[in-house]
Amino acid sequence: MNELAELHLENANLWILVLDFETLDCEEVIASDFNRFGCRVQSKKLKTLDQHIGLRVSGFEKMIKGRVSKILEDEVVVSFEFNDDTQSEKRKERRRPVSITARVSSAAEGDKTVKCEIIDASLSGCRLSSDTLYTLPDDICLRISGIDLPVQGQIMWRGAGVAGVRMLWEFSGKNELRNKTSKSPRLIENANREQKKPRRNSGDFGVKRRN
Repeated sequence: MNELAELHLENANLWILVLDFETLDCEEVIASDFNRFGCRVQSKKLKTLDQHIGLRVSGFEKMIKGRVSKILEDEVVVSFEFNDDTQSEKRKERRRPVSITARVSSAAEGDKTVKCEIIDASLSGCRLSSDTLYTLPDDICLRISGIDLPVQGQIMWRGAGVAGVRMLWEFSGKNELRNKTSKSPRLIENANREQKKPRRNSGDFGVKRRN
């Protein structure tokens, strides 16, 4: 993945947003030392080894999938993971209890929405709670409180007022990153200016911080 090195990202400090898939919480952070394997992230929340996260970098339509591979005093080392890797290590996912509001609609129509509560979450799925889940089809679209990026999902099982959902996250692949970085020279031009300026909102990333 030499496309990151070609843009000299290893010498840039970038404001990005990190999404914790286990809690669906997000944090605005400074990332540095990008290379073909990952980057470093200054974070107050990422304190768990092997924690799965999504990195939202301005200028990219999709998140970069990563995990916390090393915990340092004031920052963590993040390793990138790509679905198009020929070899992929399988890890047992933790499912965390949460309480997050979501608006759920049909993936095909997207007009009628059902207000639900996400009561647990992991990288690959979540559990929804609502008295009106029976009105939803199997293929759904979730709009999660605090995240501007809609997420496609599939209901795998249903119970009394609850449903298990497989989350269909979309991540950048190696080829996607190569094509995008070759067309986005402003990513580096803005890096030094942005790192000195506090960000009051994060709409350009597709993910909003919770207040």
